[in-house]
Amino acid sequence: MVRPWRAVDIPALAAEMSRGCAATGMWPGPGERPVLVTLPDGARGQGGAAGWVASAERGWRDGDRLCFAVLEMSEAGSCVLVGNVGLKNREGTGRIGERETAEIGYWTAVAARGRGIAPAAVRAVTSWVFDAFDGAGVRQIMLVHDVRNLASCRVAEKAGYPFRELSPARPPRWFTDGHIHIRLDG
Repeated sequence: MVRPWRAVDIPALAAEMSRGCAATGMWPGPGERPVLVTLPDGARGQGGAAGWVASAERGWRDGDRLCFAVLEMSEAGSCVLVGNVGLKNREGTGRIGERETAEIGYWTAVAARGRGIAPAAVRAVTSWVFDAFDGAGVRQIMLVHDVRNLASCRVAEKAGYPFRELSPARPPRWFTDGHIHIRLDG
């Protein structure tokens, strides 16, 4: 299940941040990428998670970044955080749907990796985007990852994003060579 982030997600997000967040990938907004790869448990971790959720809420309000918590049902019947999928305009400005190209990013909780969570969540959000913005301007969605991240290459392929081209490093936006995968509407 994917849905917008909520305040109720803060404890689970803080716990996941303490386990190790990807130093690359899509964070809720420009300039909001953490300096540290992991955040400690406790107040600082809770604060980082609260900042993430507040940024995600701003993205939905402003329409320029749409981030989804990825949840699954536990055996006990409660929702468990297993990841994030986010969408932004590739050009970096404006509301989703105002530009032809969007970019999708994701991360998977440590305990949920290797179980097909990321491809399923990326497929779900991709379908939603093309349905929700049908005719509004989004014609393609890019998924970009570091060339050394073979797991992300597999996620892209399983989610229906074929490899398109190699993207050379372009600091400060992208520090290493990357793969560009593109999914077209329709």
